[in-house]
Amino acid sequence: NRAKWEALGDLARRYRAEKNVHLPHYHVDARFAAEESERAYRDALVDARYVNPQGLQGRMWKMAQKDAYETVEKQWAALAEELRPLMARHEHWSETAKHYAYWLIFTPRRLAQLVSGRAPVPAKFTVSEAEQQTVRNYLRRVIRRKRGRRPVAKTARSIAFDRNMYEPFEKDGQQSIALMSREAKKRIVVPLTGNTPITGNLRVVLDFERRRVEVHYTADLKPQAPLAGEPCGLDAGVSEVFTDAQGNRYGEEFGQVIAQASDDLCDRGRKRNKLHRLAKKAEARGDRAQAHRIRKFNLGRKKLRAGARRQRAELGRQINTALNQIKEKRQPSVIVTEKLDLRGKAQSKKSSRRVSLWARSLLKDRTEFKASAEGFRREQVNPAYSSQTCPKPACGYFHADNRRGDRFQCRHCGHIDDADRVAAT
Repeated sequence: NRAKWEALGDLARRYRAEKNVHLPHYHVDARFAAEESERAYRDALVDARYVNPQGLQGRMWKMAQKDAYETVEKQWAALAEELRPLMARHEHWSETAKHYAYWLIFTPRRLAQLVSGRAPVPAKFTVSEAEQQTVRNYLRRVIRRKRGRRPVAKTARSIAFDRNMYEPFEKDGQQSIALMSREAKKRIVVPLTGNTPITGNLRVVLDFERRRVEVHYTADLKPQAPLAGEPCGLDAGVSEVFTDAQGNRYGEEFGQVIAQASDDLCDRGRKRNKLHRLAKKAEARGDRAQAHRIRKFNLGRKKLRAGARRQRAELGRQINTALNQIKEKRQPSVIVTEKLDLRGKAQSKKSSRRVSLWARSLLKDRTEFKASAEGFRREQVNPAYSSQTCPKPACGYFHADNRRGDRFQCRHCGHIDDADRVAAT
């Protein structure tokens, strides 16, 4: 009901503000590197009789402080994932130097120590001082370039709870969960859909568009046996989800879905622009009541957002279907995709709209999830010029004119093929 929704919204805003109180402490690299977990800072606050300015109960401000630590830790971990592929490029580095580089980026604390000026030295293997200096200088340069801004909690839409801050229960066949509120011994009871055993730490996320609460919890998954098929190269497209190096196409309805969504988006945009003009004309002649009615009843965003959600769900279904087809047909031990970050100027406005609807992040997320859940590994490669380079091992000739639309013909050896298959190869 409205009272519970407003109470949760207020709690989320206070939780966000409390998290932002603690984030600056961990933004200092030397502090983050010196503390093995969030407990050291938390214990220091408790000893100093810290009173949080948001009026949260003790357990909740401690969860906000822990959340701040984990947010900074995740930024370091994400940065390590970006650095890892760069290590293999340094062919002039010795194996010991590469080992030292991988060792430095293995944990967030080591990375923070490196950046704060006191780089750690390994105890279980030796590396020369000159090689240490080379590796450190390189990593520091790359980190300065890639790190970006320090994380800040911007949106008040989620709250973390430990096991003592909530209680699931069932009454008359309806499962509910009682969540800690700002007031002691007074909990917010939220009814749940379905009946699921919920244990451990969880995160409550507020969906403002649908005015509902999502309870995100950790569930154990049975590990899948690794697949044993040949590695599978895939080219992501706009007319289908993927094309492999054998010429198989997966998710061939993808293009129709994107085309329809693109046309609908364009049509809605034209109609909304016309209504915006009518509202401005009404304002210009002094009829503010009509302008207000148009904006309130004809230019709302609720249906627009609902349509976008349906569109994203359908695109996700198409991608899932394609990945299931790949697993069933190829049983790949590894799938190799291009880096899914199509950017740049499109050939036309229509093409640009379709590329924008291509759901890059959705395709990336679903592929990563399927890889972890279905027993294959995923790698990414730079797709530059992959559809303009001859795939024949004896040729390998590159020229922009090798590709014309979906057709590939090598200007050197005359090899003819499908451009998407060439890119996948």
